[in-house]
Order: sequence, then C-alpha cells, then structure tokens
Amino acid sequence: MAVRNKVLFLFLVTAFLLVGSFSKVTQSFAADAIIPYSNIGTNEYNLPVNFDEPINLLASYNVWQNTTENFGPDGDDTSILLNVNKFVRLFTIDGLDNVGFLWEAVLGYGGIGVEDGTNLNGMIDPQTGMVAWIKPIPSWTACLEYWLYLPFGSNELSDNALSHAVTWLNNHQFFDGKLVVDWDLGYKIRGDQRKGGERNELGNSLFTNWVITYKHNPWINPNIHIDAETGGHGKNKETGETIDSYDRLQLGIGNSMKITDRLLFDFWYSYGVAGRNVPRTNAVYTRFVWNF
Repeated sequence: MAVRNKVLFLFLVTAFLLVGSFSKVTQSFAADAIIPYSNIGTNEYNLPVNFDEPINLLASYNVWQNTTENFGPDGDDTSILLNVNKFVRLFTIDGLDNVGFLWEAVLGYGGIGVEDGTNLNGMIDPQTGMVAWIKPIPSWTACLEYWLYLPFGSNELSDNALSHAVTWLNNHQFFDGKLVVDWDLGYKIRGDQRKGGERNELGNSLFTNWVITYKHNPWINPNIHIDAETGGHGKNKETGETIDSYDRLQLGIGNSMKITDRLLFDFWYSYGVAGRNVPRTNAVYTRFVWNF
C-alpha cells in the first residue's frame, strides 16, 4: 500500500473560547464546551515510519455544539460552531530509523450564539505542536506529543492564556486491521488568564479519548467514541474567588469513510452521560483529511 494510503492525520485541538455560562466564576468556555482531543477519528494515530519523502496534510475539523442542559448550575442555552483548519508536515531524520516526526499548525474560526441574543465570532487562538512516534510492533503505533496554545485569537474568543499539553497517543490494529483502536492520555497545563481586567489562575486537566472502529469497507466503518476529562479548580487572583473544578464523560457513535485515496471523511454524534460543573455535551463532529 502506498504511504499516502496509510497516513491518517492526527487531530489534537481544543479551542479556547470565553463566555459566561454560569453565575459563578468558571473555567474558560473551552472547559465548558469541548473535551481536549475529542475530535480524533478512526486511525488518527496510525502514522507511518521509514517513508522516503516528507508528507503534507491538510485537514478541516468542525464541531456544532447545542447546549440546553447542564451538569450543575443552570446557564444560558448556547449554540457553538467551531471550524479548525490544520497543516501538517510529516518527516524523518537521517540516522533515526523506525522513528517518525511531524510538525503541525492550526488556525480556526469560532462562533457563539446565546439565547439572550448575544453573538460572538472571530478567530480562535492559534496552536502548534510536535509529535514523535515509533512502532514497537507492526500493529501498534506509539506517539508522544507536545502542544502549545497561543493567546492571539480574536479578543472576544481568545482564552488569553498561554497553555501547554503533553499527550501519549496510541493506535492498535487487531485482526489484520479489521478492528482499530485509537486512544490517548494527556495532561493540559493552563497558564494564568488575563481577561476583562481580571487575572485568573486556571486549573489543569487530565483527559483521555478512545475511538473503536470496525473496518467493513471503504464506505462503512462504524465506530464508537469515548471522551473523558477531569479539571482542577482555579481562582481569581484579585478576589480569591474559587473557579470550580469539573468532570465530564461523553459517548459518541459515527462512521468513517474513504472518499478517495487522498480524501477521508468522518462524522459522529456525542452526548454527555455524566459530569460536574459543565454543560452537557450535545455535539456533531466532522473531520475531512486531504494528503498531498
């Protein structure tokens, strides 16, 4: 199989948006809306080794979240549209056999509608990262990633905090690739937030994401998604008021398909089944990946 047919782009993004969804001080809206890395799709971490030439990828990831219920205090109903576009370059380094690397950069757009008529839209915070991976055995890809969130988005949507994430990523191929499992375990370190004249210490979070896929044919590959996150508490550095900690778990179901050898498309729906101090997930995800 050609390298371009093996390469499936990994998506590691969470948008940092800010809106007041609870009456108390809360984490940024990203903590309310999207679990980190919950956008991964089938074969997200199935990356090649020992390829001859660099590989370029373009991807578009889209999320529509409609919030009408909350795990905790009631908040305004909100509708969120997030479009994230990513360029990725995969490469090798001479002398390091059986090891792959990639660099990726993200730009995107966010739009938020609140039931009181408030509408916010603009550029989300740009992001960039590096990944290195190996294949301990042919059916297992193991990756380590560092991710950086830069507070340069539109003022209303920027998280206004420099944040980092370190994540262990894995792909497993069972029964000659008929059953595919992608999963990750990550820790996000969130910097101090300066927004609206206030300075907030935001809690760090631990997260994990799983995608389990049955590969039937190029068009029908049903999968289930499991995403979970637990976030620590923070505080307002001026008033000392506590920023609530939070937990959440969501389950999803969808399908992955190969439109052409160069174009992949995934879609799925996820619903929050448990949580604390966050809105209930009610979201549709899509993923397009084009390699060239």
